[in-house]
Amino acid sequence: MSRPGSPAAGAAIPHLPGRLRLRVFLRLLVLQASWNHQRMQNLGLLVSLMPWLSDRPRDAERDRLFCRRYYEFFNTNPYLAGYVVGGLLRLEQEREGQGGLPRGQAQVFRDSLARALASLGDQLFWLGLRPATLLLAAVLALLAGSAAPWPLAVLAVVVVGFQFAWRWRSLGRGYVAGYDIVELLGDRRWHRAITLGKRATLFLGAALAGLLLREAATGSVRTGAPAAVAVAALAACMAVPVAARRRWAGEFIVLTAAAAAVVLAFALGTEGS
Repeated sequence: MSRPGSPAAGAAIPHLPGRLRLRVFLRLLVLQASWNHQRMQNLGLLVSLMPWLSDRPRDAERDRLFCRRYYEFFNTNPYLAGYVVGGLLRLEQEREGQGGLPRGQAQVFRDSLARALASLGDQLFWLGLRPATLLLAAVLALLAGSAAPWPLAVLAVVVVGFQFAWRWRSLGRGYVAGYDIVELLGDRRWHRAITLGKRATLFLGAALAGLLLREAATGSVRTGAPAAVAVAALAACMAVPVAARRRWAGEFIVLTAAAAAVVLAFALGTEGS
């Protein structure tokens, strides 16, 4: 795919200056700090883009139009927002000295990319990696026993390091790609990662249930909460989609099955105590 502003064949690949990249990256970490119901992440987006503007000589009219362009509604997955911000910085850089990026062009690029990344990010992170990480932590805690704090601390460091590296890389890739970032969204590896994350969640949920059942069978699991209350609460949660006349999502079924296994394990542990 080739669009105006993309580097020609053999041309040097543009790179975001290191100091500017670091300043934008740090602000992206608090993208949702000013989240609001009216325009959601718009203030976070504008604040993240401000380091680029602050490096330019002051021009009241240009600065006003810049802020106006990015004060509008914006919402995407925070882990993937770097692609949007990097792309916008590239477009602004290319239009510098030409009156800035036209408002309509910025809006179309920002909104189209934000929606696509929101969908991918929700499936990859919220429905895949996050539940898989939580289940992995639970499995490690059960396997490690009294030494659980150490593997959990290592897992926490790995997760934080991974998301920092991901955000840093996405900002740079968004800047390099510019308009061609659409090609990144069409990469099959996104969907492979989503599928892998969901399968890992299913596998780890089964592993956790198995460990809890084993602990229950040996009589080492105890709970003071009546199993009947837990089962009733679980049934009430399962009835919500039915009451709302909505189809059950596959992830909901998987997590519900894992929760049912946990409740059963604790119920068996209570009966055996």
